Amino acid sequence: MGGSGMSDEIDDAQQREQEDTARALAAARETARRIPVGEPGECDYCGEESPRLVGGACAPCRDKRRLV
Repeated sequence: MGGSGMSDEIDDAQQREQEDTARALAAARETARRIPVGEPGECDYCGEESPRLVGGACAPCRDKRRLV
């Protein structure tokens, strides 16, 4: 009788871990989905060429000005 209780606890713990992992993955996917794609070009703020502009700003200018 004592053996089945331990396996139930382990099964429950594994199920909770799988659910937690699924929630974390869903949250990460949602965060990634909201990241703007951006496009290459010349930054509107510093004039430097950048492989990825978002709203016309390169990453350093976005960080400096707290944009996007």
